[in-house]
This record gives sequence, structure tokens and C-alpha cells, in this order.
Amino acid sequence: MKKLSFLILVSGILLNACTTTSTSTHDHYLVVLSLDGFRWDYANFSSTPVLDSIAAHGVKAERMIPSFPTTTFANHYTMATGLYPDHHGIIHNYFYAPDLDAVFNEFGQRHTIEDRRFYGGEPIWVTAEKQGMKTATCFWVGSESDVQGIRPSYWKPYEHHMPYSDRIDTVMYWLQLPPEQRPKLIMWYIDEPDSKGHEWGPESDSIPELISQLDSLLGVFINRMNQLPHAKEINFMVVSDHGMAQLDKERQLLLDHYIDTSLINKFSGGNPVMSLQVKEGKADELIDQLNQVPHIHYWKHGELPAHLNFGTHERTLDFTVSASDGYSLFWSWRISNSKGAHGYDPSNPDMHTIFYAIGPDFKQGYAKKPFQNIHLYPLMAQLLSLQPADTDGSIDSISDILLSN
Repeated sequence: MKKLSFLILVSGILLNACTTTSTSTHDHYLVVLSLDGFRWDYANFSSTPVLDSIAAHGVKAERMIPSFPTTTFANHYTMATGLYPDHHGIIHNYFYAPDLDAVFNEFGQRHTIEDRRFYGGEPIWVTAEKQGMKTATCFWVGSESDVQGIRPSYWKPYEHHMPYSDRIDTVMYWLQLPPEQRPKLIMWYIDEPDSKGHEWGPESDSIPELISQLDSLLGVFINRMNQLPHAKEINFMVVSDHGMAQLDKERQLLLDHYIDTSLINKFSGGNPVMSLQVKEGKADELIDQLNQVPHIHYWKHGELPAHLNFGTHERTLDFTVSASDGYSLFWSWRISNSKGAHGYDPSNPDMHTIFYAIGPDFKQGYAKKPFQNIHLYPLMAQLLSLQPADTDGSIDSISDILLSN
């Protein structure tokens, strides 16, 4: 424990040392870490000296707002492309794509996750590689596929049980490559606190300890990174894909107890948001049945509220059905006993997440107002001096965090 505390202390000192004024990003590096399911307020009730140090010497957003549905695959790819899920096509963790007559499924079907046909838009690593810049990814959604025929220069296929220490070693190896081989952009991923947030629920007394452990792990990484000879050239961001809501077992809705599943041809998604493809001529009958389901919202294709930016892509099927906040939506054959969930309307603050940043191009001690995660792509392009692809995001919405602004 004393050794770990010392590392945290040293990392805080080094964080302060690496914040230097700069007006050019051309020769700078960018490292982006995603901590899956890190709700925006977890740090408020946990001991997080490393994240606090980043906030003091860099940038901390009050919260970052994910895109609908607030799920892992959809939002990691949104952060990478700057496009809403409705525009890049990764609309759920599991979905049926009628344009391909194929299913995208994170559970056990690796070949679909590697299939470039599912991925629209242009992830930032593709933008960079197109412009002659080396990139590296460790488990970021989309990077296991050759989107537009292009992969990162270095990438890892997902290994859920790969120790976090090995992930840190991988990133450090990339950062220590000779300059001509060294990637300018590195994006990597840790699956917590999402897994435990589902298992325990975000209100569990065990969550603060988990957050503190992740913060300590972050301190170890930053300490190692800041001992590199080019540490002052590295911009570092810590983000997440979504937050987490507490569930009540008494608020479970079993959709097939209300609707006749013979009316459904295909479905996508899972608790708490699903897309349904209805059989021909059965839409009115399904609507009548959906009207009897309590504590849900449903919309026909193309008729979702504007703030959701969802429901026009062919893959969103005929209907989008979402449980109300605090409720779960299952099929009776796919019930989960999870105590936490995400996927709800982004206007629900429990879905909001984190953004921290530090490095030579970021302001110091700057508090950023809430912003949408679609703006991360143009920010990354700006930091790497890349010509960005067209996106739903805008650098003008986030440039206030930069020293050059």
C-alpha cells in the first residue's frame, strides 16, 4: 500500500511537470483510455487522487453525454467516428442488419465483429492512417475490422481476461518504439467499472473501492508514461462510453408477456432498448399490443424524438422500444439479474460519463461544461493535426479546452 501511495504521489508531481504551454500539435502524441461504464459522478463519492490531479492540472468535464442508445459498442464507435449510432450503423451491441441480412453479435460471433460491412463512417485511426500517421488500438470497438480496408498499424483482438497490467505493458511498448515506428495515436480500453456496475449496481457500497482501485491503476500507468523522454509531447485523455442506472427486480417487464412474438420477424438490442422488425401487415396489431405495455416508450421508424438522433437507419428496423428510467425490458427467455443497466435516454443523468484530459495542448485546471461525445473525433483530429472526415461533431463545441483557443 505504501508503494502504491508513493506511485500516486509521484504521478501527481509528474502530471504537473508535463503540462507545458504549446501552440502546435504536429509533433504531439495522443493516448486515449476508455474506462467502460464510468458514471460521471463515481469520482464524487470515491477516493480518486489521480483523476483529481488530472482535473487540477488539465481538463475535467462536468459530464460527457453519450449517444442513444447509451450502450458500449454504439458509443465507443461514436467516439471514434464522431457520428451518432444512427449514422454509423453500430446501433446496438447485438443487432440484425437487413441491408446485409446478417447479425452483429458481440457474444461468441467474432467473425461478425471483424466484418467491415457493419461499420460506417471513418474512425479516427483510419483518418490518421490515410494521412500517413501510425496508430495503435488495444480493444477499441471497430479496430478489429479493416474499416474502409484500413487497420491501425498495431492492434489487438479483444481478450476479455487480459490482465490490466498487460494492457499497460502493451501501450508502453508502443510508446517506446523508435520514433519512425511509434504510433502518434493510441486508444485502449478497460472493461471496468461496467462489469461490476451491472453485477452490483451503481449504488453498491463496493463501487467506491473499485473506482479507487482503477484510479490507482491509472496512477501506475501515468507514472510510467511520464518517465518517457518524450512525456511532455503526450496528450492523454480518459473517457467512458456511458454511465449506469440502478435496477429494481420488482420493475422488470417481460415483453413477450404483453405482445404476440409471432408478429415479430427479427429483433435487435436488449435491456432496456430493443428494435423490432414486424411481419408484413402486422404493424397495427403490434401497436395495439405495445399500447398495453406499462412503463415503456415506443416509436415507429423515423418518428423518434429529435434529441435521440436515432431511428432512421435501416438497421433500427420498424419499431424502437425503450423501458422507462428505472425499469428493465426483457424477453422471458433472456432475463438477467443484473443490478445495473445502461442504454436509456441520454437525457437521464445516470447515463452521463466522464472526460478528463491533460497534456501540452490542454488548458490547466479547466472545468468544461457538459458536451456530447460526438465532439471527440474532431478534437482528436485537431490534436493530431489531421484533416477530419465529415461528422456530426464540431471542434467549435469543444475547442475551449485547448490552449490554442
